Amino acid sequence: MLRKEDCYLAGSFTKTHGVKGELVAKTNGDLLERNKLESILVDIDGGLVPFFIPKNGLSSRNHSSVRILLEDMATEEKAKRFIGCDIYIPMKDVPDFIEADDELDPNVLIGFTYEDEEKGELGEIIDIQDYAGNIVMVIEINNEEVMIPFADENFIDLDEENKTIIMETPDGLIDLYLDE
Repeated sequence: MLRKEDCYLAGSFTKTHGVKGELVAKTNGDLLERNKLESILVDIDGGLVPFFIPKNGLSSRNHSSVRILLEDMATEEKAKRFIGCDIYIPMKDVPDFIEADDELDPNVLIGFTYEDEEKGELGEIIDIQDYAGNIVMVIEINNEEVMIPFADENFIDLDEENKTIIMETPDGLIDLYLDE
């Protein structure tokens, strides 16, 4: 059985679409749209449950959401039970998606440990935010959310197996949170 820690959080269901069981999902990045997935994992009551996506069952809605029809999901009533559920993709499948266009989707870093080149391990990346094309990692340090820019010039290494990213943090950015 797959654990959430071994998966990429691809998005979450936000509402139904139409009356034939289709769902709208807010996405974390564009992995769902770029790749013709045959299945996804849905977090139901803390457990990951696999669901198949029929051919043409996934379509882009706008820049941050998609429409998904799950196999055997024929009514709006069935679909309503999935609103608020998170969607996962096994991490073992994500590197293949990344290599397809040689560009790292920063959203795959959610759940990774952030390590500074000088200060060592700082905390877990809990969110990725995009401010007009400026990607920012949200890291929990000493029970506070710290925003650190995701810039190519600061990137050092990515260890997918241990779910760790090593970067050179801009001077003084996190000192305030480490001095306690």
